[in-house]
Amino acid sequence: MPASSPVGLSTVAMSVEKNQATEMTGGTVREGIYDPDDLDAFSSGDESDHLDRNQHEFELVVNVPKQYTKRMTARRQKRNAEFSQWFGKKKKDLAAEKKLTEQNDELMSARALITSTTKIISQPRDYQLELYEIAKRENTLAVLNTGSGKTLIACLLIRHMINQELEDRARGLKRRVCLFLVDSVTLVFQQTAVLSCNLDANIGKYCGDLCKNMIDANDWKKILDEHEVLVMTGDILGNCLTHAFIKMSDINLICFDEAHHAKKNHIYARIIREHYLPHLDERRPKIFGMTASPVDAKADIIGAASELESLLHSRIATTSDLTLLQNSVSQPKERIARYKSGGPPWETDLYKHMNETYGKLLAFKKIFLFSKAASSELGPWCADYVWNFALTELESIKLSRRADKTTNGVYSNEEIKLMEASIDNIKSAQVYIAEREAVPPRMDLGSPKVQLLAKYLMQLFKGPETNHKCIIFVTRRYTARALLGFLETVKNPNMRLGILVGSRGGSNDGATFTFRQQMLNVSRFRRGILNCLIATSVAEEGLDIPDCSSVIRFDLYNTMIQYIQSRGRARHKDSVYMHMIEDGNLEHENQFRDSRDSAEIMRQFCQSLPEDRLMDSDPPSLAENSTTDKVYIEPSTGAKVTLFSAMQLISHYVGHLPHLSDDVVQPTYLLRPLGSGAYVCELQLPTTSPLSVFEGPPMSTKAGAKRAVAFEACIELRKGGYLNKHLLPNYQAKELPKMANAHLALDINKKNTYSYRAKPSFWNVADNKPPELLWIMVITLKTPEKIQDGRYIQRICLGTRNKLPKMPPFPVYGDKAGESEVTLVRLDVPLQTPIEKLKYLDSFTERAFSDVFNKVFEYEYKTQPYWIAPVKDGNYDENSLADDLLDWDTMKEVISGREMIWDENTPIKAFERRFFIDRIQRSRRFDIASWDPIHHPDDPIPEGAATAPGMASIKDYSYNAGKKGLKYKYVKWKIPETEPVLVADRFLHRLNYLEPPHVRDMNTTTSAYICPSPFIISLIPMQLVYTIMIWPAISTRIDAYLHAWDICKILDIDIDLGLALEALTKDSDNTEEHGVEQINVQKGMGNNYERLEFLGDCFLKLGTSISLFSKCQGDDEFKLHVRRMVLICNQHLFEKAKMLSIPEYIQTQGFSRRFWYPAMRLLFGKGVGKEIIRQSSPKHSLGDKSIADVCEALIGAAFLDKGLDGATKMVTRLLQSSDHTQKSWTEYYQGYEKPAYQIAQPTASQLRLADDIEQQFGYKFQSPKLLMSAFTHSSNPYSYEKVPCYQRLEFLGDALLDLACVEYIFKENPGADPQWLTEHKMAMVSNKFLGAVSVTLGMHKKLRKVGAQLDIAIRDYETEILAAKEENSSMSFWTSVGAPPKALPDILEAFVGALFVDSEFNYDLIQQFFDTHIRPYFVDMSLYDDFAGQHPTTFLSKQMATRGCESWGYESEQFVGEEETYMVAAFLIHDKVFSFGKGNSVKTARVQASEEALLLLKSMSEEDFAEYCDCKISTNLDEDVEDATTTTAQAIKWPKNQ
Repeated sequence: MPASSPVGLSTVAMSVEKNQATEMTGGTVREGIYDPDDLDAFSSGDESDHLDRNQHEFELVVNVPKQYTKRMTARRQKRNAEFSQWFGKKKKDLAAEKKLTEQNDELMSARALITSTTKIISQPRDYQLELYEIAKRENTLAVLNTGSGKTLIACLLIRHMINQELEDRARGLKRRVCLFLVDSVTLVFQQTAVLSCNLDANIGKYCGDLCKNMIDANDWKKILDEHEVLVMTGDILGNCLTHAFIKMSDINLICFDEAHHAKKNHIYARIIREHYLPHLDERRPKIFGMTASPVDAKADIIGAASELESLLHSRIATTSDLTLLQNSVSQPKERIARYKSGGPPWETDLYKHMNETYGKLLAFKKIFLFSKAASSELGPWCADYVWNFALTELESIKLSRRADKTTNGVYSNEEIKLMEASIDNIKSAQVYIAEREAVPPRMDLGSPKVQLLAKYLMQLFKGPETNHKCIIFVTRRYTARALLGFLETVKNPNMRLGILVGSRGGSNDGATFTFRQQMLNVSRFRRGILNCLIATSVAEEGLDIPDCSSVIRFDLYNTMIQYIQSRGRARHKDSVYMHMIEDGNLEHENQFRDSRDSAEIMRQFCQSLPEDRLMDSDPPSLAENSTTDKVYIEPSTGAKVTLFSAMQLISHYVGHLPHLSDDVVQPTYLLRPLGSGAYVCELQLPTTSPLSVFEGPPMSTKAGAKRAVAFEACIELRKGGYLNKHLLPNYQAKELPKMANAHLALDINKKNTYSYRAKPSFWNVADNKPPELLWIMVITLKTPEKIQDGRYIQRICLGTRNKLPKMPPFPVYGDKAGESEVTLVRLDVPLQTPIEKLKYLDSFTERAFSDVFNKVFEYEYKTQPYWIAPVKDGNYDENSLADDLLDWDTMKEVISGREMIWDENTPIKAFERRFFIDRIQRSRRFDIASWDPIHHPDDPIPEGAATAPGMASIKDYSYNAGKKGLKYKYVKWKIPETEPVLVADRFLHRLNYLEPPHVRDMNTTTSAYICPSPFIISLIPMQLVYTIMIWPAISTRIDAYLHAWDICKILDIDIDLGLALEALTKDSDNTEEHGVEQINVQKGMGNNYERLEFLGDCFLKLGTSISLFSKCQGDDEFKLHVRRMVLICNQHLFEKAKMLSIPEYIQTQGFSRRFWYPAMRLLFGKGVGKEIIRQSSPKHSLGDKSIADVCEALIGAAFLDKGLDGATKMVTRLLQSSDHTQKSWTEYYQGYEKPAYQIAQPTASQLRLADDIEQQFGYKFQSPKLLMSAFTHSSNPYSYEKVPCYQRLEFLGDALLDLACVEYIFKENPGADPQWLTEHKMAMVSNKFLGAVSVTLGMHKKLRKVGAQLDIAIRDYETEILAAKEENSSMSFWTSVGAPPKALPDILEAFVGALFVDSEFNYDLIQQFFDTHIRPYFVDMSLYDDFAGQHPTTFLSKQMATRGCESWGYESEQFVGEEETYMVAAFLIHDKVFSFGKGNSVKTARVQASEEALLLLKSMSEEDFAEYCDCKISTNLDEDVEDATTTTAQAIKWPKNQ
């Protein structure tokens, strides 16, 4: 022992000092030294183990250059170079590491990870399936180690019996049930939970109080009628059989859990002896027993086995050598830790006080006994601490009630007084203990045994990142509580303690646990919330305890069964099982010696069994006869398949199947005994194989059956062309390599220049003839008073050669921000335009452009696209006649002259409400309000009126505004000596009425004083001028609608032009970036494409999913996923959009005051000559991804306007692919051909499932087999249900649920931006939520699967999610629970897919399912505001923004070794690797890197962080931050002006 041992250990005579520590491996004991400071002596394997793990070398493979190279900025190139240099060095370290393990170490061990290079096994093992087949034929007693899957076999057998029972009932036979018998009340609850998780059946549980009201046969008849499976204690069944409430004829199967209890008069033995054997009916129930050891002591092994077989009327089946189970269950290395005796028991001061005061209380007898014994066994602190938890307020009440019940019958006065005194004393003791100041625990206050335990645990959990888990076994609850109290204070901070004790009532030890508390602690232990459990025997037998790395027998076992079962908890690779033995204690030595011999006893027992009951041995005398020489020779090459090479060929073939990176690919051989020594084998290949299920011929040995089916599979695969002429697989890619689909993605920063259609094709003039008719569209302001401060505004209309489409209304904004909707009413009857009428329209249009906009065009019929004209007041609709509504009188007045002529005799009233235009500077325009009789033209400008620098008088302002220093220079006429002064409102230089005015314009003074002589007085009435001023904005929007109309015609689909325009609108250079400052914003364009893209993306996924599902019947989920990815990827959409010329129609330009006017030759006005440039092919810059996004937005627009049919047609038009040719929704189902299994005759169990679903959801499945497929996991052998697994249906259902969720959130939140929609959609479609719904609906109980670890994972999750729902009334309760096993959301999606297919693609049913079972969770979406932010990558992004760092990002690379391939992702700050992670995908690796970075940042001060980053919070984020944000599907963006 080191000289620096801590104080308090000096009195401990450990084996270290005497070199008496003992190490035991298997059944051999080795003497050695135990040093508590040497953790490796307890937790690591032998040196040879490490050598074995490291003997493989990894091949480092350089990635092939990608087909698509992403354009990188200089900074990104630098960061990538730094990462490449780091990765080049890191590869050497990675190659030397063990195989990449899953993040939860206990999960690997639970899946029986045998060595560092062994695949994780999720399928049932051969011995399990073989034993299951045996149990179907005869009564069987399965002898298998703890953790080797006995319950899995029982579940398979019960499922088989239920299916058989349903068939029997269909034939009119009497109903029968399966019974699962257990030995304790606790196990009733646990095994019910296990069976409920595995079986889609009505399962009842019965024990003790649960049966107190079931007193007659009618009660039990009802129970039998309502259930298929009953879980109960043996006593309950014994009583029922005795009273004939249940008869043997009511039972088809009895499963005996922990069957070794069947001895002498145990209830298990009595049930068989008294009730089973006398029942001679041929339909006597089948028996299946389960035990880890049928022999509990040294005895006549064969005799003991025969006796147990006789008692249970069964035959034992096991492996020939239990060590063979190490391929499925790791065996621990056993150690002995010796400690010195604590001396004889003695009385502490507290004990003495309590004894003197309360020693006569019978209720305290148990506490006194334990406290005194604990002084020696546990130490004085624990001896005193027992009073703290034994006399808590709750326990004092229990003791008082117990004292109250000590006397029965009528109480005498004396008895009443004694009873009351006892109760008072109990309460007094409770108060005393509660108020007593307890001494905190110290190491020296523990016994030598406790000190040794504490020291070992501190060493075990010494590292902050320890993955160790430990169970400490004790015999008494008091001991568990006392140790918990002691260790919680003196423990290592990395140790997280909990206790696990029995759930029986009536105890006063303060440690009574409910079954739910047990399960929660087990779940916490499994998830690592707890890593050290102090447990009583409840953890030895029955309860499903997670694997752990250390098991400590603090109190030794009393029987070999206890030893074997507690040792079975140490199933983790390199685990340790420690025996704590008191030095010199012969009883301990004898107990240990007996247990040491148990392995030999078991070996003898197993070897003594007949060979026909050894599941892993083949009869040596049987030969393969004529099949041994089976051979196939490929004619073209001579490649050969034999029985002995076939399995190797199959493994090679499977290893080269394409698969998703997180899938494990391996062939599965399912053996089935046929009787008479024959076996048949079913071979299952991964679903990515075109041929995946084979059945071989009967063979005389198990190995032969496997070889034969492999041989047949090779032949079939060669015939199908899946093996080439050299018998090598045609599939070459083992998995999708990193960025295998990079060429399908687009760089959001990559842009190209495209032609831009300045004017829609509608305005193209076919000839130079005057039009004989014009189509009229009336333009009306819904609330005109809001545009010009309540002034009257007259309507105008638009005349065109061709009929305009219907156009939706849109808003315009007045000079004071008043809003009015513009409506466009197209008349159904055109206006006949003889030359006289046409001249009126020509002249009015010319005058409007000349006076209002100072534009004079060359008017020729070959170029003039439209005419504008005034409209009379009135109510008009599509049926109105143009001649009736056109204001011909106003047109005559306007074209009667060039301007209004006036002189000194002109009445002042003639000037009011007239439009004044400066003769020299025509952009100066005024609306005359009134005459000012007070002021003279030479008077100074009144205060508050508009003026300009250097203006001394009203006349100066009238003649010279804007011409500083050039007074009257351009005046060529005589200035009147006197003229009136007019009060006017000046028109601002504002044309874009599609957006609200700038605040500056609203605050600009427009009131002015002018003289009339410098101005042209237009003949256009002011009420028309107001409307014509808005015409540039109106015509701009009409042009945009017509561009959208052009696209609709190209795509051959008529959709609402407002939605079509929204889909085409990109109003800034970085439209797709949310929450950041928009660049080059084009105002007044209306909504951009983002919301519609969010919706269209979802339908695109659904449409292609349905089409591929229907067309590609032979494709598995993987192939469907890949084909869909190719169809819907941005690269494909981008290419098709270019072919359709969509980039030319995307609206990137808002209102332009230079180019809004018609494409005619300009003779006079600003921009003369430039119209030639404008009419040439303009260009605009578009990002590749933006073009793809517009395609998705068009789909969204079609979906909103035309529903499912419109969206379907739009998808076809855009994709232009043979994989999607449907033009209406109904065509999806028309192209679907039902597979053979869907129309096959269902079994009774499948019919039962359909009935259950109908009762729960109100829909009757036409194909129960299709429904069964939705609940069939890939681990379920095909031969069980004869249906494919749910993966194809899950592929379809995922897309269906996506659309239902997205449509709901889209329509319920019309003002929500795309980022908000995306973040909240994440909650609705997350596996976390769907898994919770799956359990809430009970779908997990219907899952057909085979695999113990999936069972455990589902059961744990069910416990957590139901507890969370009970504790949290909010609909967001599921967010507090960890991720569910993926099978749970999968089966929910598969069920939705099956519902859709069975109903002949009726989407209404999907909508109903959503409304009923999903929508209620999301009525209040604010509950999920932070859901997206919980993601590590998103949270890290926020942290970096908070710290002001602007230079960070992720880089990733693929690591390829001989045995493994995975992704490595690094998080870099200022081009330096800050953290890194590993995973099966880039996403997983980045998440791990983010988690590591968050841990580092959490411990960093600002000063520490400054060593990595010297950024200052700036107003602009650079491209690297943009790149980093896109890594989480744009889950978060930051404003640039933080």
